[in-house]
Amino acid sequence: MSKVGPAVSTEVYLNNQTDQNFSTYDKKDWYGSGNQPLNVPALQTRYFQHLADSNVGSSEGGTVFVVKQDIKLVVVWRNMRDESNKVMSRPHPHIPTPPTTDTTINWNFYKTQLATSSSHAEATNLGYKATVDIDPNSVTPNLNAKLEQA
Repeated sequence: MSKVGPAVSTEVYLNNQTDQNFSTYDKKDWYGSGNQPLNVPALQTRYFQHLADSNVGSSEGGTVFVVKQDIKLVVVWRNMRDESNKVMSRPHPHIPTPPTTDTTINWNFYKTQLATSSSHAEATNLGYKATVDIDPNSVTPNLNAKLEQA
C-alpha cells in the first residue's frame, strides 16, 4: 500500500561505521532542500532534515560523501506524493578513479535508478557495504543510511 498525501520532509541519518571520516563531495535537490552536514566523523552519525517542496509535495534528493580519496558513497531518496518512498545507494559505482576536480556525479543516472528502486537498498564495493532504508509509507520518513567495512 502506498502512502496518501504530500511529503512533509525526509529525516536523513548518515551512520558512519568505518574508521574513515566522510566529507561532502556533492549534493542534489530535485524537490525540496536541506542543510546536509559537511562531514560525518568515523564511528558517528549525523542527521539533517530535507524539507519537501510544498508546491510539488515531494522531498527528492541525494548526497555524495568521500570516504577515501577514491571511494565515494552515494545516497539518494524519493519521498513523493501518493507513492511509496524509495532509496538507493552505491559506493563509488560510476566515478573515475582517482577523482579529479572535473569529476561530476551523473545525477540523471541515479534519478532513473531511483524511480524503480524500493524502500531498502544494499551495495558492497571496494571493501565497503552500504545499507539504506526508508519507511515506505510515511510523509515524514526516517532514512537510515549506514556505511561499514565489508
